[in-house]
Amino acid sequence: MEKVWILDTTLRDGLQSPVLTLTTSERIQVAELLSELSVDVIDIGYPAISVDEANVVKEIVKAVGDRSKVTVLSKPEKREIDIAKESIANAKAGRIHLFVPVSRIHLTVLEVVRNIDLLGGMIEYAKEGGFEVELTLEDALRADEDFMEKVVDVALDFRVDVINIADTVGIGSPYMVGKVVRKLKGRIGDRSIISIHCHNDLGMAVANSVEAIREGARQVHVTLLGIGTRAGNASLEEVVVALVTLGDLGVKLDVNLKSLARVVKSFSKLAGYPIPPHKPIVGDSVFYHKAEYMRIAVVRERTTYEIIDPEMIGLTPRRIVLSRFSGKPIFKEKLVELGYSLTEEEMDRAYSKFRELAEVKQQIVEDDIEAIVEEVFYERNDKIKLVDYYIEMKADSKPNAKVILEYNGKRFSGSATGDGPIDAVYKAINEALGINVFLVTYNIMSVTSGKEALGEVFLKIRLRGEEFSGRAIGVDIVRSSIDAYLRAINKSDLEM
Repeated sequence: MEKVWILDTTLRDGLQSPVLTLTTSERIQVAELLSELSVDVIDIGYPAISVDEANVVKEIVKAVGDRSKVTVLSKPEKREIDIAKESIANAKAGRIHLFVPVSRIHLTVLEVVRNIDLLGGMIEYAKEGGFEVELTLEDALRADEDFMEKVVDVALDFRVDVINIADTVGIGSPYMVGKVVRKLKGRIGDRSIISIHCHNDLGMAVANSVEAIREGARQVHVTLLGIGTRAGNASLEEVVVALVTLGDLGVKLDVNLKSLARVVKSFSKLAGYPIPPHKPIVGDSVFYHKAEYMRIAVVRERTTYEIIDPEMIGLTPRRIVLSRFSGKPIFKEKLVELGYSLTEEEMDRAYSKFRELAEVKQQIVEDDIEAIVEEVFYERNDKIKLVDYYIEMKADSKPNAKVILEYNGKRFSGSATGDGPIDAVYKAINEALGINVFLVTYNIMSVTSGKEALGEVFLKIRLRGEEFSGRAIGVDIVRSSIDAYLRAINKSDLEM
């Protein structure tokens, strides 16, 4: 069986999504999740775009560059290649990712000169220092075929390692993608790895990626949850599980499947990007059956109605594991069993939150514990903290709210009236901090089941021209709304 290389581009192409905003710390955490998942290559950015981006790339290399292959984007120009090389110089294994438009419309509108004489030299230059080089054929599904073939021939002459076919605008169908891959495979042979990069504008990114693998591509670009510009990219979790499940492809992967569900869900929480219940592979309703006859059949034989084994991707039945009678040693033992490593201080906070939940919820399941730990993790970088809050509500008047906040040992207070309790408390926070925040989005989801379920608040704010996301979990949805709001503000590195 031939290996298929998984290249995740969440940290570059995924960040083109208007709904995804990540701080440097969050980008590093995503890189660590991808490294844990054992994806073959992590696309970590475009360092030539700005000094700040180059610095973020270097920080990611420090975090995962000793154990994961990383790649960065660059135009085939000496200045950008130099910046790219310098940004990943300390990585154990690095790749420079060059790109060339090959469609008539991109060549014309983007005013790209069709001079490929310099391309070979830039590939050669990029390889100096022991770097791999990948060349993307941008907008290859609408390519000027003669021009694209000349680009491919030059790339092969200069020993490019990977040639990536990009359906940049998502116009391809499985038939179209298969045809292009098959033709280029005949031209390239075994001289370079063929890669595929699909966008989801017509809803076929995953199908197109799988078809490319069927026709001989051996690397695929993906993003977590398919996040990306416009309608997104091919979804990592869907592509990976499809390649494993479709046995007729004759390929193998090195991805750590047991971590798949947890990594994707951790990314969702980190990014403040809720997973729809019906999302293939990782949605909450994927392995649930409403019809009684289906439930009975699945108990007798899972494959009657489920083609995917949930345990393959690290999902287990939601078990009742703890209660208010469970002590700290048992709680700690359960965290270790679930794969979490906390400091003593974090352990104390997590157990305190567990005790609070256990007072109102009789049976604590694994989902509850995971939600508690995620909440503790997100408190690590909170500078502005909530000390206390008060909300006064009457049937015939608008709510009044007062908050007391703490920053570097100093306390700030604010009060305001709003259209509802959340609006009032947010306005009070703005007054306390002396800032003007615009709430872009606000969503509430249930994390666990039952009337005592944990609620999760996802929101996005705009502060001083930049957008920041926040999330928080708790039984008290007002408190969770405050925590999520403060968490988003904390991401802005606000100085008081």
